[in-house]
Amino acid sequence: MPEIRLPGQPGDPEFEAAYEKATQGQDHKAIIIDLPGRALPKTFGHAARRLETTMEWLDFDEATRRKNARLIERFLKLRIDPAYPLTWRDTPVEHLDADRLRVIIEGFFGTNRTVAKHMLVAIKKLLWVAIHIERWIKPQNDPSLSIRVRVPKSTANPAWPISIREKFEARHPIGTAARTCYALGFWLGNRRGDVAALDWEHLVVEEIELFDGSLEMIEAFDFRQQKNRNRHGGREMFIPIVDKLAQALAPLDRSKGGAVLKNAYGKPFAEKSLTGMIAHWNKQAGIPEGYTLHGLRRTFGTYLAECNIQARAIMEAMGHSSMTVTDEYVREANKKRMAVDIARAINEREAKRDAMRQRTLLRIIK
Repeated sequence: MPEIRLPGQPGDPEFEAAYEKATQGQDHKAIIIDLPGRALPKTFGHAARRLETTMEWLDFDEATRRKNARLIERFLKLRIDPAYPLTWRDTPVEHLDADRLRVIIEGFFGTNRTVAKHMLVAIKKLLWVAIHIERWIKPQNDPSLSIRVRVPKSTANPAWPISIREKFEARHPIGTAARTCYALGFWLGNRRGDVAALDWEHLVVEEIELFDGSLEMIEAFDFRQQKNRNRHGGREMFIPIVDKLAQALAPLDRSKGGAVLKNAYGKPFAEKSLTGMIAHWNKQAGIPEGYTLHGLRRTFGTYLAECNIQARAIMEAMGHSSMTVTDEYVREANKKRMAVDIARAINEREAKRDAMRQRTLLRIIK
């Protein structure tokens, strides 16, 4: 304890005032330790900690939890007013109104619409805790009800045109890791993680009764998608091997089992490494930047739509959880068909007009 000198003598007003001040600790400010994960009651920091214990949060896959945790932490560190140190972490949830929330989201919207949309979703999770788990505020007082963020359709991961696919195939022959990755990415129509994780154990041969009643022996890959594996085990996929995929897989050694796609050392590729490898293989083939493994998945979806496959069947073939993305493929294919029909109608109309003019000129000459 530090020594405190008091003025005057006991009984003096200044002595008594100083004595009382000293005994109550008013001469020294308390040391405040900012503990990690601290949270004041009913604040956004409290809501964040509670969110992490809910079954809904634990049901998300790890990547989704990490993404939302980063966004939430970013929000919690924001100051309510730049001139004051108070952050949203220590602010009661009920103090966030629609106007303040709009200012926050518009701050992100000005630089990145996608981040603004994801930030709104992250904050909604905290509000969900406050409304439906802890009952701190009423549903009708949810400040996010009137706020929407629309993001234009992404131009990333475009579909591969036939000319690009032909360049890749010409540079990378069947039997190479590049060609195997390309074939799996396109003909399976699945995500990067599924291509990396595909194992020869997933290859099955089954006798299938078709819709016309006939029986056929089918060789197919039977596996669960990597997406949402922690959530519900992943969507179960049964993908028959089409002739082009069979040709690409024919030279591969199946006897040792393990991953279908292997690197030069006979080891499976890490999921994230495939992004860089596709970019490297594309560069070798003289293909411009931007064509990705996920772009091959989109190419497959468009390909199926152009084959007049029903939307529901496309959804099942690609493992979509809703028809939203599938409908985009169908709309894109139909848009092209309508454009071709319009071009044909124009050509036919002009051909008839030219023929009519020719007949008219012949009559005049005669």
